[in-house]
Amino acid sequence: MAKPKKPKGGDDGTGGGSGPRRHRTGDAPQNVPRAQDIAGETLGDGRLGGGGNRGGNQGGGARRNPNVPEGFRDFQDFQQYSTRVRDRMREQYPDLDMGFQGSAVTGRSADSGAPFDQGRTSDYDLAVSGESIYAAARERGITFRGDGVSTGPLSEADLHALGLDGIVADASADAGRPVHLMIFRTMDDAVARRPTIRVWF
Repeated sequence: MAKPKKPKGGDDGTGGGSGPRRHRTGDAPQNVPRAQDIAGETLGDGRLGGGGNRGGNQGGGARRNPNVPEGFRDFQDFQQYSTRVRDRMREQYPDLDMGFQGSAVTGRSADSGAPFDQGRTSDYDLAVSGESIYAAARERGITFRGDGVSTGPLSEADLHALGLDGIVADASADAGRPVHLMIFRTMDDAVARRPTIRVWF
């Protein structure tokens, strides 16, 4: 008797198709290579960047959803917060894209190696990109790093010059933690430089 054929696309039962399939609950997309494109770089141990427990991953162990940064309860919490922040910025910069970087993605501080939120309140590092905000930053004399691909974390004066100071202040209050913004020429540049979870929805 012939063995039944496995569906195309792997042994997870998702089948084939031309694009990624995402769970409505926000689980990682079924198509793993595409998930890496969406969520950012694969980290050194093979995981996608990301996390998913409100208050951080105190034990520093594996996080439950690779498409959700640390500090959020679940995908819905992440989606609601990120959409709110990004869409407010898009009122001024319509082509703006956004992604999370830093310890919210890697789970640990780049400086001390301490787990996210352990013994302190960790911050959120947000990468933003788009022709409109990149051009505005150039026009307003905001300093870019040597290769012109990105800024450092924007100062209060930088944020004010771009009209984003109130939005970032509200984002910080809403998250209950400091929020820092960096501008990249493109989101692909951001992903190439640091582990990144894109806000793809």
